[in-house]
Amino acid sequence: MIEWGLLWKIVEKPLSWIGGPLYDRYTRFAAQRDIRRSAGRKIAILLAKIDGDNNDSHRRTLAETIRREFRDAIEITRWSSILPLADGHEYDAEHGAYAVAQRWLKEKQCDVLIAGREKGKNAAGETVLSLQFVTAEYDQEKAGSYKLTDTLDLPINFVSDLGGAVAARIMIGAAPAIDMTGHFILPAMRAAAARCEPIVRQSNPAFDADTRGSVLHSYALIKTTIGEQAGSNDDLAVAVATYREALKEWTRERAARSWAGTQNNLGHALSRLGERESGTARLDEAVDAYREALKEWTRECTPLDWAMTQNNLGTALQILGVRESGTARLDEAVVAYREALKEWTRERMPLQWAGTQNNLGNALVSLGERESGTARLDEAVAAYREALRERTRERVPLYWATTQNNLANALVTLAERESGTARLDEAVAAYREALKEHTRERTPLQWATTQNNLGTALQTLGARETGLTNLDAAVAAYREALKERTRERVPLDWALTQNNLGNALATLGERESGTANLDAALAAYQDALSVLEPAQATFYISGTRRNLARVEALLAKRSKPN
Repeated sequence: MIEWGLLWKIVEKPLSWIGGPLYDRYTRFAAQRDIRRSAGRKIAILLAKIDGDNNDSHRRTLAETIRREFRDAIEITRWSSILPLADGHEYDAEHGAYAVAQRWLKEKQCDVLIAGREKGKNAAGETVLSLQFVTAEYDQEKAGSYKLTDTLDLPINFVSDLGGAVAARIMIGAAPAIDMTGHFILPAMRAAAARCEPIVRQSNPAFDADTRGSVLHSYALIKTTIGEQAGSNDDLAVAVATYREALKEWTRERAARSWAGTQNNLGHALSRLGERESGTARLDEAVDAYREALKEWTRECTPLDWAMTQNNLGTALQILGVRESGTARLDEAVVAYREALKEWTRERMPLQWAGTQNNLGNALVSLGERESGTARLDEAVAAYREALRERTRERVPLYWATTQNNLANALVTLAERESGTARLDEAVAAYREALKEHTRERTPLQWATTQNNLGTALQTLGARETGLTNLDAAVAAYREALKERTRERVPLDWALTQNNLGNALATLGERESGTANLDAALAAYQDALSVLEPAQATFYISGTRRNLARVEALLAKRSKPN
């Protein structure tokens, strides 16, 4: 066996005679080889050497600040190389640096890389540090959902007054890693936001526009993350207001790329708010923000950011389209997704490509439901099947399950327009595939939704067949769904599943001589109406009342003596 330690000692002396770049590169590699990996028990930060920090004083200050903010909740690993950071539209250089950062993070099993460089002097004559926070790629699809503008510009004396902004950015970066380990991250994120808030609220005359924009943007990002993870509309509303404040500092004229990134992030926060509200005003604003971002994030200059924003725009347009009676917004959503796929190709960005194919399928299904033909639905099925080429169970099991569920939904809608059972059989198989990963223990509400959808496919199959097997299976699936779709937790979903259960029981009751299933159907419809009527859900109320009246008529007929 070769003793590698001895081998390094043999090689080191000849290299020292050579000197120059080759020796420098070797000594850095040898030093990095000996850097320990993260133990994985805390937030793991990889702190790269800062460009221009010749005596390492900036990095020491940064490390002290992080330790003061997080105490024993973090571990810091120092990296002996400088991450090359790009300026302006140096797109290839920027994404090359990102790839290097990911390699370092993976090698040392860290959650967040902090790199940086001296940027120059601000208006007060202070040297400014431009820091970059790179998150380890735990979930490539989710990371593509919106852009974290990566820089945080701080004056050198930041240790006394900007530690909260640094903490906020670290928490944003660490969130995916901590979330994956099952820890409850929200208290830590709220604490970071609280430390950042006074910096945002005060107007420090020493801060130049870049510093103010960076701090505001950091605070808005963490508020967005809290709003998403906690389901808090108030936090999302604060994020929206803060992004708009940041845009006053990062104007298009003086900081075009940061302005575009902030417009995109503003669109993301508005879109999430709009999803939770009944109106469309927030979604309209989100569309406007994404379109503003695309003025600077062009396909020619920043193709991957352009594609991401096109995807985000498509999502906002799709939500709007679902809420409106026409098809114009849905048509626009389809166009936006197809634009995104021009740069988010399968070869270049396989998981993002698959995610956009899934989104495209969703928009096409919404269009297909409003049209009499099947062309859009057939396109949707094709898009979902494309997505599943990269969204495999082994690679991204929950996304795979989601797309299996979506594929099955499209097949059921197609089957409603056809007379055979082949599409329904495919749908049942896809739902059952989804349930292999959307388990009750892991994703209880998604499991319940898929059980409900499976019930619908089985019920439709049962209605087209003479036997009772699929109808019995539909009843069982609906009852499974109701174990998590409870009245207390999701009352409207509970009511809709009760209505579906009533339909399956009613069909069974029609084929049997007794009244047990009809009585059970009657009870299910009455339960559904007990929620739908107080909620004034007019569309659903009318359908459930018709179902109830049909069962009451059947029961009355059977109760009459022969």
